[in-house]
Amino acid sequence: MKEQVQLDGLLFSGNPELLQVMQQILSSFAIQTEVYTEIGSALEVVTHRRVDALIVDWDLANDPTRVVRSARKSSPNRNSTIVAMVDVGSETHALLVGANFMIYKPVDLERASRCIRAAYGTMLQERRRAARVSVDIPVIARVSELGIMEARVSDLSVGGLALQCDQPLQIDREVSLVLSLPRTNNMLRITGRVVNGNETGRAGVRFSFVPEEDLGVLESWLATELAKLEVAEMPLSGARIAPRDEEAGVLACSDNITRPSIL
Repeated sequence: MKEQVQLDGLLFSGNPELLQVMQQILSSFAIQTEVYTEIGSALEVVTHRRVDALIVDWDLANDPTRVVRSARKSSPNRNSTIVAMVDVGSETHALLVGANFMIYKPVDLERASRCIRAAYGTMLQERRRAARVSVDIPVIARVSELGIMEARVSDLSVGGLALQCDQPLQIDREVSLVLSLPRTNNMLRITGRVVNGNETGRAGVRFSFVPEEDLGVLESWLATELAKLEVAEMPLSGARIAPRDEEAGVLACSDNITRPSIL
């Protein structure tokens, strides 16, 4: 049986009806989505934490341009899949700022499902390229100048990990920990340094030393997990894929709408 991969999404909107429809659709595609209605929190996430899908309500009062541009300028999300929910007339702006797919408002289940289905393959392709695996591993970490603290590892790659702590970690702090790889009996001993972080206690740690044997175990585990993406099965859905807009080079999901040409 093929694996169903859980992807991570961020949904930025303050519209309750729109949120209800989109959360239902994203859940059906196994996209674990965090909802943000306030721009400050959304900017914090897209700047520092990778998401597979960024879904933005193109309501100019909420400054969606700033959110999308911040994602495109950030290291974690410069290539993430961005879906803009737009009104007729704002398509060109959303596309030029960096949206990959567009859903026309008012949003309904059928049109939005077609777009997310079409975007799903792009999300998987980028997840493979990023070569990071989302995890949730409790650990006891030793941090220089702070001592021992409880934390959780939220993603893992061959060269680093994301750590969630109860307090912010300063850049360049040394971190040592031992973690158990999911679905195995293997323990890894890791030492690294904090290379980025935020006020919520999330920190990016780049490895500085992993014993050769442990590194081999990690590489083998990552290869197995990432191979699941190669045969990942899209969640079942009755919606069909919408045709691609050849002129604009972006998928625009709506019926009987004239779409802009991008020169």
